[in-house]
Amino acid sequence: MDRIARQLSAYLDGELTPDETRTVREHLDACASCRTELEALRDTKRLLGRLRDVEAPPDLEAAILQRLEQPRPRWFTWPRPVWPRPALVGATSVLVAILVAVPVVNGYRDRLRAAEVSPDVFIRSAVQSAADDPFMDRAYISLVSSDANLRLIGEEPRGPVR
Repeated sequence: MDRIARQLSAYLDGELTPDETRTVREHLDACASCRTELEALRDTKRLLGRLRDVEAPPDLEAAILQRLEQPRPRWFTWPRPVWPRPALVGATSVLVAILVAVPVVNGYRDRLRAAEVSPDVFIRSAVQSAADDPFMDRAYISLVSSDANLRLIGEEPRGPVR
């Protein structure tokens, strides 16, 4: 039905093949809503046929061509450089790179130093903290102690729990 409804305008204008025309005609015999739609299309075509033709002004083509030949206004102009000296730009870039690189390198070195500390230090601190704070998370102690036990027997710990 949707295919037929899309073909009604072409059917009205006689643009369908003979097989398509026959299929649409057979469908129209059985479908009242498509017949109503076809009548609405016929009424629209009649109304449009009654409209009078509007003549374009004789100088329209010349006016359009003249307007096309006029130079267009520039909508965008490139801004002048903020720093006219390339050395200043280079020095600023190096300074920004140093300010970013130093904390990154220091953090990496701190993590390496922390990895060198034995797990026994963490276990001792956790046990002391547990003695001071009875509400401390016991899962933390078991995680640290199990990683320490794995290192003692020569296996790698499983990494952080996520």
